[in-house]
Amino acid sequence: MTPLLASLLTFYTFSTGRRLFALYQVRKLALVAGHSDVVLHVDEAITHDKDTRALEAKWAGRKLTTYSPEARQLDIYVDAAITAFRDGAEAQIRASAPDDPLAEAAQKMLTVLLPKGAGGVTSLPFVEELAEVNRILDRVAQPDYNTLVTELGLTRQVARLKNLEAQYRAAIEGPGGVLTFAHVKDARAKGQSLMLQAVALILGKYPSDNEADVKARGALLEPILVQNEAIRKYLRERKPIEDVNPETGEIEQGGDA
Repeated sequence: MTPLLASLLTFYTFSTGRRLFALYQVRKLALVAGHSDVVLHVDEAITHDKDTRALEAKWAGRKLTTYSPEARQLDIYVDAAITAFRDGAEAQIRASAPDDPLAEAAQKMLTVLLPKGAGGVTSLPFVEELAEVNRILDRVAQPDYNTLVTELGLTRQVARLKNLEAQYRAAIEGPGGVLTFAHVKDARAKGQSLMLQAVALILGKYPSDNEADVKARGALLEPILVQNEAIRKYLRERKPIEDVNPETGEIEQGGDA
């Protein structure tokens, strides 16, 4: 069994604002107590969660946006390029003599590249279609298919699709690339882990249950414990957990879970 901190330390998953609010206070306390290593680690955690807050804000805004007219027009061009590639290969197959090995190879290629036909790609949402275009281009770049594409006279269609892929990607992703909820989720998970590491550092400094250690670690961990208790109350009352302003601790409305 892997002894991850999350399984060893019993804490709820904090919202980013609550985590930051607690860490700011822990930093001040650690600074007064002279624990420079804790301060350095908390600084790292704070920097990370500031970035996480920015990522969350971008995600919340991204969900409300639609793709640009340029992306929609390029999608039409990509659909046409995929269809032209399919049609070109099928034309060669139909024109070939029975048992022509080139026609057989072309049919196998279409089965691999377009297992559900051209419509199986052109009917996909933008991001999924882009992924399929990437897969197709990667495969036809391999020596066996690259040669076959040349023999079938499909070089022009592949070149067109490759040119469109770059434009299509830029139109879909926009500045900074595609942002998915997985990115937000991973950033939040890392922030939680960094906070637990801070807890572990403090416990390592005051590990016993004697009065001095209990008092010292209790003081340093209090900001985190207060937020943990607040989350526990939300869960006990079956209410959505509200985030807080990292600077003031005041409830923020309309947070994205």
